Parts: sequence; structure tokens; C-alpha cells
Amino acid sequence: MSTTLTHSGLPAGVKPFELLDMLAKLRTELGLRDEDLAYMRSLFRLVRAEDFLPGRICAVWERVAGLADRMNFHIRRITRIETRLEERGLVLRTGAANGRRFGRRDDDGRIVSAGGINFAPLIDRAPELLARIRQTSVAAQGLKEHRNQLNDLIRQIRSLDAPEALNAAREAFPRLRPSEVRDAGRMNALIDALQVILAEFSPASGQTVETARSDSSVRPDTDPKKKIEICRTQASVTITPAQVLTLAGDDLREVIAIYAEAAGETYLPSLPTIFLAARERAQMLGISCMEWDVVRDQLGELRAVLCLLIADRNSVRVGRFAVRNPAAAFIGLARKTTRGDAVITALIAELRNFTGGVPSHDR
Repeated sequence: MSTTLTHSGLPAGVKPFELLDMLAKLRTELGLRDEDLAYMRSLFRLVRAEDFLPGRICAVWERVAGLADRMNFHIRRITRIETRLEERGLVLRTGAANGRRFGRRDDDGRIVSAGGINFAPLIDRAPELLARIRQTSVAAQGLKEHRNQLNDLIRQIRSLDAPEALNAAREAFPRLRPSEVRDAGRMNALIDALQVILAEFSPASGQTVETARSDSSVRPDTDPKKKIEICRTQASVTITPAQVLTLAGDDLREVIAIYAEAAGETYLPSLPTIFLAARERAQMLGISCMEWDVVRDQLGELRAVLCLLIADRNSVRVGRFAVRNPAAAFIGLARKTTRGDAVITALIAELRNFTGGVPSHDR
């Protein structure tokens, strides 16, 4: 292997030891360990600042045994570290055929040949690592802002002093601890769900067009149960036929296509066609006509379809959202939906993330 592997130099303004800071910030993403970072720090003390100039060789040729003594590591441990760093594309091992390491500098201190650990891969990747750190920083800031928003929603729901609102929030987000959420897709789904709950149970959302009577002798109705029921009537779940097709599983899409063809709908199926197809798919999953009609009468046709869509799609998934019995899942979800749209909204949002390529929290 060539012993004169040169590099293109560090990005403007970046100093050699800042490369180690980059590795530390990206250690999880790069799959590095504490011992890897300690090894790199030890080797960086053996190179010179001018070795990082463009067109130079930046390498260390101290023997493995010498590095083991320097770091108080076993020789096999040093070998494992070097192998891991090379596999991560951060260093390159060069040397003679017998594995001997060597190096030589000219009178000006420039390395003219070296067989050992070459840092050219790391130096050439510095712009990429910088970009990844900036991207991670932006994502972390966005996650922080969304976490603050989630905390605020939870605080507002608690302040409603409505046990049913808090129960609905716990159905969508059992532990109510935003600090435990690391996935941006799940965070957005939870925000959507809690916003629906807040709107559904907030007294302000229950105002009607009809003005209350002004007779001061009439005692205002402050029954919290009635207030909650009024708020529920204002909530709504909407979805387009195109979104149904995007979220539906293959079997449900196939049934919808059959009904759409029969109805002469060549572009997009209408909602009435989707309703008929969903009823057919429900029977295929073991949901009786009576069970379907009861859910439809309680929730309305659209909510019944959404409950079926979620149960059907999750029946072919693995992980947290998988269901073994889609018929039972449909009935359970319908039962929760009779108490409000929070759960169904959260699950639809999660399905959108899942089908849209956003990493899901199935694991």
C-alpha cells in the first residue's frame, strides 16, 4: 500500500484538535467508544500542526506495542480500536508487507513517507462531519422547541381541571413525559393529538352560535359533564380520499379499487365508495355487519372507516403498533373514540409519519 497518502487539508478556521471535538459530538452516530476517542487523542499528540496542511501526509508510525504501553492498554485492545476506526472510515492503516511501521521527515519537518496510522480519511471528511454537526444541532433545537410546546399543552390540559381530558391525554401519551421522546415524528404526532384534546375539552371551544339568555335570574349551567359534552360536539376529524388511499393497507386499497371501478370512478374514489368498501373489508376481517353498524351509528361513517383503516394497517406491522386481532382492535379503538377524537387523531398522525418515510417508533 502507498505510504505517501496525502490529504486536502482542514476546512478554513478548523484547528487539528477540533477534529476530536467533532468525533466526540458524533460518537453515537459514528459508533465510537470512549477508548476510540482516547486513542485518537493520544495519537494526535504525536503529529504536528503542519501535518494538517493541504497536500501533506498526516500519519503516526509508532509501533502497536508502543501505543499499548503509552495508553496502558493491551496490544489486542489497540488492534481492535484501530480496526474499528478504519471500518468507520476515519483512519487508514498502511505499512510494510510484514506489518512494520515506519516514517521519515525531511529537513523541513515534512513527512515524506509513512507506514502506520494515516489520518487522511478523517481530515478529508472534516467538511462532512461539520455539516452533520450543524444538522444535528438544528434538529436538536427543533426537538427542544417541540418538547417545550408539548410541555405547554400538557400544562394547559391539566389546568382544565377535567379528569376526562387528562385521561384522554394519557391514552395518547401514557407517561406525559416529553423528555422521554426522542423521535421528531412521534413528537409531532403527540402535539397533534394533545392539540385536539385541548380544543375538544376547552370551554372556549364549546361556544355555540346561539347567544345565552340575558336574564340574570337564570342560574348558569356549570355542570362540567355537560360542558365536556358540548365541547366534544365541536371536534371533527377530516381526511381526503387520497389520504385514505395513502394510509390504507394493500388489501383495503384493493377493495376500494374494486368498488371505485364498479362506480365508474376512474381518478379518485368518492367517500361514499370508500364507506362501502370499508364495510366489505370489515367483514373480511371478522367484524360482523351488526358490529359495524353499531360503530357507524355511534361515531359516524368517517370515524368508523378511520378506526378500520388503523386496525387493518397495524395488523401487518411489527413492533409497538402491531395488532394480532384487527377485529378486536377495531372495536377497542371505536370504544375509545366515543370518548373523543384524541386517540384516533394521534394514531392517524403516527400512520402518516410511518407511511411518509419518517422513522417510526415501532421498536
